[in-house]
Amino acid sequence: MNPSRNLGPCVVIWDQIRPGRPAGVAANITFDKTNGGVFFRYEELQAPILRDQAGLTHVSDVTTGVVNPEVELPLSEEEIAKLDVAFANSVVGANSLIIKNPVGVDVYPFSQELIIKPISNGIISLVTKEWLHLFRAFPRVTMEWAYDSTGQRGVKTIFKGYPDDHSGRQNYLWRQGPKE
Repeated sequence: MNPSRNLGPCVVIWDQIRPGRPAGVAANITFDKTNGGVFFRYEELQAPILRDQAGLTHVSDVTTGVVNPEVELPLSEEEIAKLDVAFANSVVGANSLIIKNPVGVDVYPFSQELIIKPISNGIISLVTKEWLHLFRAFPRVTMEWAYDSTGQRGVKTIFKGYPDDHSGRQNYLWRQGPKE
C-alpha cells in the first residue's frame, strides 16, 4: 500500500497551545473543511561548488539545510473557534472574531505537532503509516477575500514546521508513518 495515497482529501489535526492563553492548555483542533487542496511543501537546499577551470558549471553541490516545511490549508466555512486558532493574535466572541496586530510574539514555544490524515470514501484513515507528521508547527494566515458572485472566500492558513527540540529526535522536522 502506498503510504501517501495517490489521490483524495485529508483532515489536519494540530495540538495547539496559543500565546496569551492559560499555560499548558492544549487541545487537538481538527481542520476538516478545506477547499482547493491541502499542500505539503518541503525543499532541500544546496549551494554550488565552482572551479575556475569549469567556468560557471557546478562541479558539485553542498547541502545547506532545508526550507522549513509547510502545510497550506485553505479553510472553508470554518467555525469561528477554529479560525481563532489560525490567527496569531485574535479574540473570539459569541459570534465574532477580532484580530489585533501580532507584534513581538515568539511563536516557537507555541509550536506543536501537526498530523495530516488522508480520507478515503469519507473515512479518516486509521492507518498510521499513511499519516504525515510535522513535529512542531505554528500557523500564520495569508488571506485575500473577493466579494463577488463566482468565488468562494476562504482563509488560507500556512503551518510552518520547525526543528523538534523536545523528543528523542533532536532537529528532526517531519516524518511519514508511525513512530519507530
